[in-house]
Amino acid sequence: MSDALERLKKRNRPTVPNRDASLAPSPKSIANPDIATSRYPDLNDSKSLESQISQSPEPEQPLKTKQTTLRLEQEIGDRLQKLCRQNGICREVLIEAMFEYSESNPDALRDILSEARNKNEQRQQIANLKRAKSMMERFGQST
Repeated sequence: MSDALERLKKRNRPTVPNRDASLAPSPKSIANPDIATSRYPDLNDSKSLESQISQSPEPEQPLKTKQTTLRLEQEIGDRLQKLCRQNGICREVLIEAMFEYSESNPDALRDILSEARNKNEQRQQIANLKRAKSMMERFGQST
């Protein structure tokens, strides 16, 4: 074991030229990048980059999104996540598509809203019970 350690310590290591640590790069370093030591493919090929950009379709208007937090029942959230993974989409896109579909189908929207009202009422009752229990514990301890 110590013999292997000795060999590791004594082996010749490649020398690397000192790195330029200045904040403003010199014009020479920009003009002649060291391609031989780069581990990454050359991304500076302007012709291929321009062709990739020109081939990608540009949306008519930039997509504007708003970040929101969803609180879902755990089982439903898990099922929703599983469905999204199976189809390679994110939850937000699925919800947007479902909403747009329901807007264009009044019967589906009516059924969805009926179910949503029932769930909302159940959640309100649960929240009220938790609030009442918390208040009883707080006031019960203070007397």
